[in-house]
Amino acid sequence: MPAAEPVAEQPAPSQPLLLALLAWGIGILADRYGDVPLLFWWCLAALLILISIALRRIGKDHQFAPLLLSALVCVGGGWHQLHWGFAARHELGRFAREASQPVCVEAVAVDRMMWSPAPTSDPLRAMPVGPMGEVLVSITRIRNGRQWQEAAGKCRLRVAGGLVDITAGDRLQVYALLGRVPSALNPGQYDWARAERRAGRYCDLYCRTPECISILEPATASPLGRWLDLLRQRCEWRLKKYVGPENSNLALAVLLGERERLQEITSDAFLKTGTVHLLVVSGLHVGILAFVIWVVVSSGFISRRWGILLTALLVVIYAAIAGGRPPVIRATVLILLGLISLLFARRATIVNLLAVAALVVLIYSPGELFRSGTQLSFLCVAVLAGFGRLVENQKARRQKIQGQQAQHQLKRLIQENAAWYRKMLRWIGYKAGQLTLASFCVWVLAAPLVAYHFHIATPLGIAITPIIWPLVAGALIAGFFICAVGWLVPPLGNLLGGICSWCLGTTEWIVQRAVEFDWGCLYCAGPPLWWLWGFYAGLALFALVPRFRIPWPWQISLAALWIACGFVAGGLKNNDSRLTCTFLAIGHGTCVVLELPGNQTILYDAGSLGSPQSASRTIAGYLWSRGITHIDAIVLSHADIDHYNAVPGLIDRFRVGRVYVSPQMFANQADSRQLTAPEFLRDSLEQAAVPIYEVWLGDKLSVAHTDVDIDLLHPPQMGVGGSDNANSILLRVQFDGRTILLPGDLESPGLEEVIASSPQDVDILLAPHHGSIFSDPLNFSAWCTPSWTVVSGRHNDQDFELTEDSYQDVGSQILHTANCGAIQFVLTEKTVKQCRFRH
Repeated sequence: MPAAEPVAEQPAPSQPLLLALLAWGIGILADRYGDVPLLFWWCLAALLILISIALRRIGKDHQFAPLLLSALVCVGGGWHQLHWGFAARHELGRFAREASQPVCVEAVAVDRMMWSPAPTSDPLRAMPVGPMGEVLVSITRIRNGRQWQEAAGKCRLRVAGGLVDITAGDRLQVYALLGRVPSALNPGQYDWARAERRAGRYCDLYCRTPECISILEPATASPLGRWLDLLRQRCEWRLKKYVGPENSNLALAVLLGERERLQEITSDAFLKTGTVHLLVVSGLHVGILAFVIWVVVSSGFISRRWGILLTALLVVIYAAIAGGRPPVIRATVLILLGLISLLFARRATIVNLLAVAALVVLIYSPGELFRSGTQLSFLCVAVLAGFGRLVENQKARRQKIQGQQAQHQLKRLIQENAAWYRKMLRWIGYKAGQLTLASFCVWVLAAPLVAYHFHIATPLGIAITPIIWPLVAGALIAGFFICAVGWLVPPLGNLLGGICSWCLGTTEWIVQRAVEFDWGCLYCAGPPLWWLWGFYAGLALFALVPRFRIPWPWQISLAALWIACGFVAGGLKNNDSRLTCTFLAIGHGTCVVLELPGNQTILYDAGSLGSPQSASRTIAGYLWSRGITHIDAIVLSHADIDHYNAVPGLIDRFRVGRVYVSPQMFANQADSRQLTAPEFLRDSLEQAAVPIYEVWLGDKLSVAHTDVDIDLLHPPQMGVGGSDNANSILLRVQFDGRTILLPGDLESPGLEEVIASSPQDVDILLAPHHGSIFSDPLNFSAWCTPSWTVVSGRHNDQDFELTEDSYQDVGSQILHTANCGAIQFVLTEKTVKQCRFRH
């Protein structure tokens, strides 16, 4: 038998656009992390372009390309600085302050108002939240007293309460609260201000009621925008009508990108199963639409040229209706370039196509380079493209080998003459295997990036994605035809609506069942940034530069070594002789993180008056930023919801050793008809098998390091009269002669009982009850004489003048989490080092 001849390697195609993209990206990174003046970028770019032209004219072509790429780096840096660092002279954000203030503005709606339903009932949410509307507006004027003055800029307008029928182009008069977009206050917290600034938005408007908005003039300008808005409304109406109320919101999310309509529990289920990308209009949606249109127009009714043009037109219209998000822009650019290559019979490589799409996105908005969604979108397409190329190469290699072997020719002949159902089953099995393998490759290569941004790993997505994809594709195709032709023939619309509803209902059922598996979703700290750069840089070199490819054993060994380095680096924690105490900024609430010598972590309270989900994400983000994956103990001071509503979210994300409470924490029992917040907390802890221990005056907490002493100064076992605040746990932490005092919401009569005991000499104090004047700051400060006093709360929680004066009179420095962000103290044998997240 003749030996199989190796398949000849194809010469590497030219990839100039990839180099251009790399240069543009380097410029954006250099401007983001460097302090380079805009004039320097433009002058250097002009100089490099002139030098490169001069060198080419004298025949030194080999130096032309490097200089031109260097000029492109400068242009990219300057373009990013124009988008990031400059705002209009009359930008509304210049009027915004940290604390919201009332304003009256005139604006033009950029798009139609989107509505989010009220969150489901949650015992841990202290302040109920109703439905919320949101629309992007372009500011034209702001009122200054009785005079109007010019203003500019775009911002989000949020409206609480009822529905306001606002469409793109409507001119509005708005009475609202104007404030800056909140920035991150803690390490590891998502920075909304930075994300909005990437899009050129610097402030927010908030209306408490719909009556604060008046439509001065309906949309008349921009006929194209008005037409697109009306078309979107028609599509939305048809989907609601034919799909039905049960799955219409999911249909609107999948087909039109209106994810805001879904309940948070549904969105979380898709996130935890690794299928949340199906709720975002992305390249999958645009690609399926383009395929369906191409099949229809290629049926012979119109010419090939007109079919290409019609496909391009419909894809662009759908991208505009879906909101023009970066994944949609990327997919649209790829499809348009592919159609252009078909039109002119030119073949383009996927690398150059992706590079063009990325350049378009980064020119449109340079800040997209730092967005997780954009990064994941391009990464997944690149992985799928590489997987497709690998499958084609393997298929060509296998066909060449089989063509030279008689037994393979006989086997192929038998397969070609098999029954049709056998062929169908073989084809389905083959495609299902390919889809599963592709899903696995995407998951493996995207998992580090997902873990870095979202601190989650979803291995279950590998199993259910191949099952869900055909269902989502069926729902998309049915939904497209409902919007296009279903209204012409109502019976056809009803049939398509039933198909779409069944596909989406089955998809949601699978996701809801899958999320019940404990192993399907794993929370993690995520790899460090340097590891991420090394991982994806190595993959890029391996995929794009053939001479860097090494034998498989070496590839596996290097990958295993790099993964081990990531695990070791991600697991490094404070294991020295220091004690770190961090007061997190979570609004009106409390969370103190104690990192003890010997890698022990104790939380004192974990809650906020706002959303429990937001509080748990904030606390978890900080813990992950410190490499903490296990909480040894949580001490809950008392039964006010703003001190513990983040605990159920934390026990989902971390292993918790135990929870300490006072005997009064669960003393008040609810009737059998309603589950109170403390009982909900207790049930959550019991379901997670987290032991609960009652502690009181005189008890000491168990710690590993002998130099750390944590004891309770209040309450007594039988408690004191008054509210829950009066029975707050007063925790004293002592380390190498330093003392930290954590009193919760301690108030009268428990406060008087504490002050009657022996005075304390305290280094660091958490101000009782968020610095409230009801915590008797005058006498309490004289009793404990702290060096630093930390107030945990919001800007407008209380009038702090008396509190500040009382503590300053005893020589204490006042620090407020609303101003300073997270406040950290590092205690050593000789010093106390204090640092703030916001300076």
